[in-house]
Amino acid sequence: MRAVHAALADYVCIIEDLVTTEDRACARMRFEGRHQGEFFGVPATDRQITWAGAAFFTVADGRIAALWVLGDIDSVKQQLGSDREAIFP
Repeated sequence: MRAVHAALADYVCIIEDLVTTEDRACARMRFEGRHQGEFFGVPATDRQITWAGAAFFTVADGRIAALWVLGDIDSVKQQLGSDREAIFP
């Protein structure tokens, strides 16, 4: 999370859908920010980028006990104008 905040100015995570039970939650999200620092090995481009993701939470004793997050990294890569080899050699 620190790397994302360092690379993206005005970073936001928007929860578009949320489903909960007593001890679990799932969120469909959209992430946005302006590319101001190195991100996935790509120097700052000053581009506004957005991508989709989802998070799955497990709750125990009133606290988040486990978190699993998915993000559309291929979309990020395309928006930064990078090819797969440059990011993932």
